[in-house]
Formats: sequence, C-alpha cells, structure tokens
Amino acid sequence: MNVLDVIALHSGAADILAEYGLHCFQCAFNTMDSLDAGARSHGLTDVDIENLVADVQELIDAAPKKPETLILTKAAAEALKLIGKQEKKKSICLRVTTDSQGGFCMEFTDKPMSNDAAFVSKGVAGVSLIASPETLWRIGGSTVDFREGKFKLDMEEACGCEGKDCACAQEVCSKK
Repeated sequence: MNVLDVIALHSGAADILAEYGLHCFQCAFNTMDSLDAGARSHGLTDVDIENLVADVQELIDAAPKKPETLILTKAAAEALKLIGKQEKKKSICLRVTTDSQGGFCMEFTDKPMSNDAAFVSKGVAGVSLIASPETLWRIGGSTVDFREGKFKLDMEEACGCEGKDCACAQEVCSKK
C-alpha cells in the first residue's frame, strides 16, 4: 500500500508516521512509495517498520466502524440508468471507488468481484452499485444522490433531501 493510501485510511496515521520521522504526507513520493519502501529509504529497521505498522493498525482498528452499506437514491439510479442506456450497457452495475483525497468515482463494470458488496435502489430496477470492503470502510453508510446535474456522495446518514419533496424515498430519510 502506498503511503498516501495509508494516510487516507485514517488521518491520524500521518501523526504516527511523523513520530517515526516520516513526514510522508508532504513528500512527492507518497503516491509512489509503499510504506515499507518509504520507511526503508528513511533508515528505519525491520523492527521499526513492524512497530510502525502495528501502531497504524491499532489506530485503524480503534476507529469507529462504518455501516457496510451504500444508499443509491432514486434520482441517482434513474440518472445512471439513462447513462447506461446511452452507453448501450446491457447491465447497469457500477463500481464505486474512492481516491486518497476523499473523492469518489463510479465506473461501469460487467460483474462484481468475489468480495464486493452490491446495493440497489428501491424503485428503480436494474441498477446496482458495488463496492469493495476497503471502499465501504471509508464511505460506508453514505448516500449516492443525483442533484443539480451532478452525482453527489453524502457522507452523512441523511440524504440531504427535504420533507415530502425527497427525491430518494430511502429508509434513511425517515431518520430525520
């Protein structure tokens, strides 16, 4: 795993790296070097690296777990279905991924991988989102919506819709 991906798993990882003399969050190589390679280039020993990895893992393990779900609003499902039709896709299965800067993207895929989880929208048949456990670790419990002509990833429990005009009609809206 490259250094920036480690930091993306938990922002507190940057502090742990700094304690070991690694200021990788500022380094130009943080997207290229693995944690091991970066640590070795800074003179850390095998024992230091084992301790570093254990400290980062302890931090990650202590973080609150996110729900292993994604909510696809009706508006987003309808927009995806339209795009799929325009691109002549037989099935509308989209993989949701995240980048190390917190952004997300969706790309059409033919089928899920063995460890992916699949999510469908209530009210729009034939559209599904899939996400890996790593993606769910970062954005689990989020809502993928379509508003203002753009896909939006709402990291909160609520979808952002207001009252009876809610475009998504998802269970999460009833939690308001």
